[in-house]
Amino acid sequence: MYAGRVVEGGDSESVTQRPAHPYTQLLIDSAPDPDRPAAEEKDGGTGEPPSLIDPPPGCRFHPRCPHAMAICSQEVPPRFDVGDGHFAACWLYGEQR
Repeated sequence: MYAGRVVEGGDSESVTQRPAHPYTQLLIDSAPDPDRPAAEEKDGGTGEPPSLIDPPPGCRFHPRCPHAMAICSQEVPPRFDVGDGHFAACWLYGEQR
């Protein structure tokens, strides 16, 4: 969930082993991993979380997303099936890509 919207769902193994939404990927990459060399540590993302009183239009994650496209700031993405009951609310999986 990001800023009050569900962005990804499925069974826990699928979501944690194959995260589809960029926010889920960012969350998992930010978790400490003693087996990952420090050189492979990921950037925690840029920008600030959105206002919940006046959220951005479209996908609420688009201002911070490294994959944002024009449609992301215009329309709320529906849930796209990414396989085996796993879904992501992200335009990366839509026909507009």
